[in-house]
Amino acid sequence: MDKEIVWTDIAKTDLKNIFSYLQINWPSKVVNDFNSVLNFKVQLLSRHPHIGFKSKKYSRFRKTLITKNYIIIYSIRKEHIVILRIKHIAMK
Repeated sequence: MDKEIVWTDIAKTDLKNIFSYLQINWPSKVVNDFNSVLNFKVQLLSRHPHIGFKSKKYSRFRKTLITKNYIIIYSIRKEHIVILRIKHIAMK
């Protein structure tokens, strides 16, 4: 059974900022491709929550790649998955 995905406000802001950046700096195909890959990864995460690896710093968090440049940071709860952040891999 798929788990519900819950986005934190910070993750929503991250996503808004990423799309703003992509729309300004990249062709629409890149934006559309990123959106498609993101949706696929979120659906995959819903079906297979343990697909990501545990964070070395915070063991209750997991990470998985969206693209070679962006990761999803999330936690698994009993009823749902909480997406905490969407970050560029260069960000600490």
